[in-house]
Amino acid sequence: MSLLSFAIGAAALSVAGVNSEPSEAAPRMVRVAELEIDPAQLEAYKAILAEEQEASVRLEPGVLMLHSVALKDHPNQVRLLEVYANKAAYEAHLKAPHFIKYKTSTENMVKSLRLLEAQPIRLCAKATGQHREPTACT
Repeated sequence: MSLLSFAIGAAALSVAGVNSEPSEAAPRMVRVAELEIDPAQLEAYKAILAEEQEASVRLEPGVLMLHSVALKDHPNQVRLLEVYANKAAYEAHLKAPHFIKYKTSTENMVKSLRLLEAQPIRLCAKATGQHREPTACT
């Protein structure tokens, strides 16, 4: 799966609360992670990942969005689309206790990991908040 098709497939970005104008001083940092998970440990991995994603988005102001998907015909091939406010937010994320717990808990589950730094073109999402604000783009 190409980076482009993954980005298109993950277009339902839930970045509620993101400013409608990108910041010139601190550009967004976008990463795509391509992981291969041990099939025998896939369900345990997905549970740990879900816990880490929820904690990161809830607790870290600089984590704007984390999406995870599995390839339909290869469920142990996981892709993560990560959007951070800036590089400092990404670096803080790597030191967060919930992220460290995720890394140490899944170390033997992940057979391979490839991190791709991506250049955001346009990130848009429908609002999911209580008041259904208009679509937000950065």
